[in-house]
Amino acid sequence: MKKTRILLLMVSIFMLTGCSKNKKAEEKTTESEPVGMVIDTKEKKRSDVINNILVGRSKMSFNNVNYDIMSDGQFGQDELWGTFESETNKNTYIQIDAFDNEQAIYGDIYSYELEGVSWNEAEPVQYLNYMEEALQYSKDGKSLMYKARTGDVLFSVAMFGKKKLTEEEVLELKALAKGIKIEYVENQINPG
Repeated sequence: MKKTRILLLMVSIFMLTGCSKNKKAEEKTTESEPVGMVIDTKEKKRSDVINNILVGRSKMSFNNVNYDIMSDGQFGQDELWGTFESETNKNTYIQIDAFDNEQAIYGDIYSYELEGVSWNEAEPVQYLNYMEEALQYSKDGKSLMYKARTGDVLFSVAMFGKKKLTEEEVLELKALAKGIKIEYVENQINPG
């Protein structure tokens, strides 16, 4: 009888040990699975859309997801401009301008300013590693412009507000400016 109890005790210990090892193995497999809900859709979100526009011999790419309502604009290969509004922020709008190096305005970015605004001095910045870059506030604090020049293109992104720009709006403009890519594509353009 004593041998039977010892045998039952040993069998139960082995079974408990075996069960606990399986639980640890299950725990390890669940740790490698992704956490949270994963939704697989084929629809593109507006945040995935990048605007690609040819200016001069360069491709200008930008994502203006927060300001995706175009209110006015003109797009040509030698120059472009467009104004965009936000659905969520009715206080501000942005304007994107670009000119190729054949235009009279192409040159020193510190002398380039949008008309109708009293601007402070431009401050040099280094966001995208282009030839020249500057950030320029208006004297009343209602406007801010990022402007830059490559060997082929002069471009700017400006934000205009009905009242003084908030820190959040300034950060939105800086994020938009830092997201602009200029790629020289002359040898990649198909002339015919």
